[in-house]
Amino acid sequence: MNEPSFGRDSRAQQDRSGSMFAGASHFTLPNSQFIINNNYHTWNTNDMLDIRKWLKAPDPSTNFVAACDKRTPGTGEWILSDSQFIEWREATSGVLWIQGKGKALLAAIIQNLQANPASLCCYYYFDNRDNSQTKTNARGLLQSLLLQMATRQEKVHPALHELYRISNQGLMEPTIAGLSATLEVVSKDLSPVFLVLDAMDECSEAIDVFKHLAHLKKNLCIAVTSRYLAETGYDVSWYIHLDDTESFHQDIAKYLQDKLSHRKLKPELFTEIVNGLSQGAQGQFRWVDCQVTVLEQCKTPKAMHEALKKLPRTLAETYTLAIKRMREGQLLMWLAYAFEPLSIAQVTDILAVDLEAQTFDPDMRSLELENGTYEILDSTLITVDVKKVVKLAHNSVKEFLTQTHAEFNKEGMLPENENIFKELFSLGLYAAQHWPSHMKALDDEALECKPAKDLAISLLKDNSQLIYMNWIRIHVLEERSWHDTYQPTLDSSKIQGQLYYMASLNMQSIAEHLLVENMADVNCQGGVYGNALQVACWKEHRDIVQLLLEHKADVSAQGGLYGSALQGASAHGDKETVQLLLEHKADVNAQGGKYGNALQAACWSGNRDVVQLLLEHKAAVNAQGGEYGNALQAACWSRNRDVVQLLLEHKADLLLMHKADVNAQGGKHQHALWAAIRGENKVVVQLLLEHKADVNGLGGGYYGSVLKAAASEGSKDIIQLLLEHKADVNAQGGLYGNALQAAASRGSISIVQLLLEHKADVNAQGGHYWNALHAAIIEKNKDIVHLLLEHNVDVNAKWEGSFQKGQQRYCATSSGTQSRCKCPRGKYGNALQAASWRGKKHIVQLLLEYKADVNAQGGQYGSALQAASWQGKKHIVQLLLEHKADVNAQGGQYGSALLAAIATGNKDIVELLLEHKADVNAQGGRYRNAVQAAISKGNEDIVERLLKHNARVNAQGATTHQSVIIDGFGSPKMGLVKGTRRAIHKHLNILKHVMKSYLTKRLNALNSLAMIVDRRKWRNSVEGEVKTAALEIGNKAMAIASSSKKADTSKLALVPRFGVIPSVDSVLVQTFTSKPFCLLKPLGKKYILKQLGSSKVSN
Repeated sequence: MNEPSFGRDSRAQQDRSGSMFAGASHFTLPNSQFIINNNYHTWNTNDMLDIRKWLKAPDPSTNFVAACDKRTPGTGEWILSDSQFIEWREATSGVLWIQGKGKALLAAIIQNLQANPASLCCYYYFDNRDNSQTKTNARGLLQSLLLQMATRQEKVHPALHELYRISNQGLMEPTIAGLSATLEVVSKDLSPVFLVLDAMDECSEAIDVFKHLAHLKKNLCIAVTSRYLAETGYDVSWYIHLDDTESFHQDIAKYLQDKLSHRKLKPELFTEIVNGLSQGAQGQFRWVDCQVTVLEQCKTPKAMHEALKKLPRTLAETYTLAIKRMREGQLLMWLAYAFEPLSIAQVTDILAVDLEAQTFDPDMRSLELENGTYEILDSTLITVDVKKVVKLAHNSVKEFLTQTHAEFNKEGMLPENENIFKELFSLGLYAAQHWPSHMKALDDEALECKPAKDLAISLLKDNSQLIYMNWIRIHVLEERSWHDTYQPTLDSSKIQGQLYYMASLNMQSIAEHLLVENMADVNCQGGVYGNALQVACWKEHRDIVQLLLEHKADVSAQGGLYGSALQGASAHGDKETVQLLLEHKADVNAQGGKYGNALQAACWSGNRDVVQLLLEHKAAVNAQGGEYGNALQAACWSRNRDVVQLLLEHKADLLLMHKADVNAQGGKHQHALWAAIRGENKVVVQLLLEHKADVNGLGGGYYGSVLKAAASEGSKDIIQLLLEHKADVNAQGGLYGNALQAAASRGSISIVQLLLEHKADVNAQGGHYWNALHAAIIEKNKDIVHLLLEHNVDVNAKWEGSFQKGQQRYCATSSGTQSRCKCPRGKYGNALQAASWRGKKHIVQLLLEYKADVNAQGGQYGSALQAASWQGKKHIVQLLLEHKADVNAQGGQYGSALLAAIATGNKDIVELLLEHKADVNAQGGRYRNAVQAAISKGNEDIVERLLKHNARVNAQGATTHQSVIIDGFGSPKMGLVKGTRRAIHKHLNILKHVMKSYLTKRLNALNSLAMIVDRRKWRNSVEGEVKTAALEIGNKAMAIASSSKKADTSKLALVPRFGVIPSVDSVLVQTFTSKPFCLLKPLGKKYILKQLGSSKVSN
């Protein structure tokens, strides 16, 4: 048997290329520390997930982790001290070419580079073990590198976010050119960067890869591994050959020692194994790994000796022997031709298929696989990773199967019997999604496979067929990420004709069969896209479009997402298809669909050629309807700014030249000027203004006017343009009231300065923040606050309106949704109170320097001091007190600063206010008095401090024990049931302090506590804890009661158990003889009464 020529295609491509790495030496790297500029923006989690999902970058970490897991400690590390490697690592540019197959060595390199925090190490593994091609082409590499370089935890480089934006917010895949250009921008903010590329011989587009890398900023050091030599003339600075080196032999010895150490082999046998495998390896570690698998199965030293004598000479012989050992050879064909990795569940179903009998038997499922035992899979040929994904063990296995042993391929065809599909689930899901890909692969390779085609046609022959309906359900669900039209289950009445789906999948040969042999209705209506022609136009399947038109498809048929086939092609910017449809008399002004008409769709896509073509065919330039209202607005909002710019530079004012109404109203953004402002396209705004766009008459959505809209979302240049065209700088209305307030809330000091230079009224009132000063304070922007103060803003302007507890205000966001506003009008009363609540000392200091009234009243918190106290901003409280803030000022939600501080439990601020003579017995606010507030919050330390400062327990308001029960445990209705053990203990401790000052009310509280214990029905363990604390309080109560002239302890036992006598004695007896406390075992009623009647009571 001849040795297979692994990697032949890659070598041939390199030979044709001349010099694949020509220009590689032009990569330069500044000799500096690794730098990431502050250009990375933080986006919310959903944005990050959306960008990652849209980018669909292959994950090279799976290869890296697998290599690290398999790598024997110590192997491959010799390269780190190799002079060639050291020179490359310390150089400023260049390519290091490593010839050979060393996954462990590459893992050692990557780990070494990653250990240096002063540099960035990116890596990529080319891998051709599946047919998806995602890890063998240039696109996959660019996507992966972009994800590695442009994302940092929750931060995304703006260039990547912009690429996402111009790709229609992820609705369209990025182009190769777009990926490359974005990577170039991102790389400018990174230095230095090491790029490690593994298995270049498995890359199908090696020439293109290095063309793209050559365009990057010259700050890359590149290391490449390949099984083949770099051709003569390739500009490679350093070269390392892995085959048959002494270091390679040492790695083999370490590997064998690790793998066979548990066998306790004799030294001479181990030496024989090392020598035998080293000599036979010929530099191929993969060959050694395969032979170790065989040796591990040998039970005796003699068997090992025999195995060493019969070692296969090549990988091809090794794989041939492995296939003969393997019971389930058909699985290899699935793995070799699968378009996605197969799971254990799918493999279990594959092995339950009898290809000869054309049947599926669930009882043939492997119990070993279902139970997680994988011995049935020959590890020489197949591996199972940590995610339970089954793969070919090495790319050379696939090359062996596909290049040398093509005879196996015929046996790998999908079975003809449709009954197999009825029983499968896991494997059936794969088959439903990917059988069209397998069919197209046969067409692309010009392979005649009648059984496969017949099988596909039989699948489509009857809409009522269970198999067909199940396939369509899976196929339609695949579209839900783009058009959430269908439910997870699809009624058979909603399933479209076979021709529709074949057009969608670009299955031309089967579509033609349906039209010619089955006489399929070419104009059958239904589906997301309405008909077969529209779906083919949207997906740019031009051959299918031509086929359908030849069979008399109605070119102007209405319906579907885009209304017509012409609109679908226009939205995709497909000029050739648009031309074809127009030649077949498509109605250029047909209305309906997402964009209203074809012209609006073309303007949205930003394709000048399509726009020009439609206008030449008399498209109505001012036609109304669709998402953007008219074509001009769609063009202004086009996601692709570069294309819009290009259109303008090449007389893209085609629409205006054709008398488009620049002030036409309607659509998503109301009018073209607002769309251009939101798109931040200065050139478009300039063009519209030159054509008499009404700068003051047109609205700005929820912002009120275009100037306020620009101040909120646009650029300074656009605002300058609007002002030059007489935009009213003081126009009132909208979310922020005026442009100055909008700019202040946005935090742009340059725009605020520009508006002030154009005579913006610094004291204008209204809008969300009431005025510009409050907006700047709420957004914590000291520079804008200072700028406004220098322009004589009224620092003591009162916030009109009043804030009431529970008041909420909602405002529209830029997305058109609603969100809760940070600052309901009237909440802070004045600027100083707002600044104190926000806790920015430098802004508070600035306001005080500009004569802000430190005792101004109003707003939710009454005063600045109360706002700072409630927020726990001690440094602000201190500053306000130093500026003579009235510590006892009344008003606001909490009544005073002291009560606000107590409400939030801030002991330091309470102490500070008490030191400044805060009235400890002042009345008012939510909690009526200080002690009551502290008790309601369960803060024992603050209660004790207040009592030390002569706080009165019986101050006016609700009784203190009511405060404990109602505020401490919930509402009166539910309070006695909702108490927790921690809360009870906390309040018992508080009662100890309070009782010293006021006995009778405390005993009432104890009585209420007994009710709580009764209703909670505490278990013995909890009862014991409550009992101990309660009796401690009882002892202290008895001591106080005994010293009272009104107390007659000798008559305690004679008082009725549940009597109500208004005396200290009755309260004591009622409390400690009630049922709950009598149930506290092991004490019981008699013990408690005895304790209460004792003459020796501890304090």
